[in-house]
Amino acid sequence: MANEVYMMVYSIKFDKDWWRLNHEARKTILSKAEEVANEFKKDVISIKKFSSLSQESNIIYWLTSFSTSPFLEFRSAILSAFEGYALESNLFLSVFKPSPYMKSNFDPKTILGGEQLKYFVAYPMKKSPEWYLLPFEEREKIMKEHIDMAIKNPKNNGIKSYTTYSFGIGDYEFVVIYEIPDLFNWVDVVEKLREAKARKWIVKEEPLIVGETKAFDFLA
Repeated sequence: MANEVYMMVYSIKFDKDWWRLNHEARKTILSKAEEVANEFKKDVISIKKFSSLSQESNIIYWLTSFSTSPFLEFRSAILSAFEGYALESNLFLSVFKPSPYMKSNFDPKTILGGEQLKYFVAYPMKKSPEWYLLPFEEREKIMKEHIDMAIKNPKNNGIKSYTTYSFGIGDYEFVVIYEIPDLFNWVDVVEKLREAKARKWIVKEEPLIVGETKAFDFLA
């Protein structure tokens, strides 16, 4: 359904046998995987690919879809394309919907459109039970402070953020996703947000995965 939007952040890691293959063999397999990702573009809202900067993965895929079925099919197809040399590292499944704390038009195709930025960050997040026992008006005030601090930070130059929801479908409650033009400024923005009152109720923010928009050629 058009009003049901799902996201999957999916990372994979090559096993030791991958690095024993010669350059041409790795290049051929990477080309097959690229064909698979391009083929799935017709089945999803968007699919973005990143070379991983995190220890536990080599490649990150970020898919958005009106149905979860393409996620199942993509996992099978991409693992087959890598011929057994790639292992699943992380998988974050979530629902993308409007935030209860912000009033804005919600059009996933428009929100996810535009040029892919250089860096990508995603991580699951969970809040303490005490957070949900606060009156909504108090939670709204606390979150508006957090959002305002992020938006008005002078180093927030073009950062795109997506708060997605995983209640009951993951070992976490949210998957927070960012597209970032510059990692150096990003670190400063995140450091400043540690001063926000909302930090008091956060109990989980890992594993954090970071990717760069870079062709996979260097993996061959």
